[in-house]
Amino acid sequence: MTECVSGEHDFPDEDETGAYCEEHGVTMLFHGPPITPGDLAGGSPPAIPQRDH
Repeated sequence: MTECVSGEHDFPDEDETGAYCEEHGVTMLFHGPPITPGDLAGGSPPAIPQRDH
């Protein structure tokens, strides 16, 4: 599970598309693979996935 931005607990509601914490009013949407430290080390930014229309 993903930790809530409060840092106090995991998101109580989470699936493959995102997570929601009613207590803190936080919604997090997942838009692709997690960013790794190598993605931030320079060079090209991570690829943006294309939507199917």
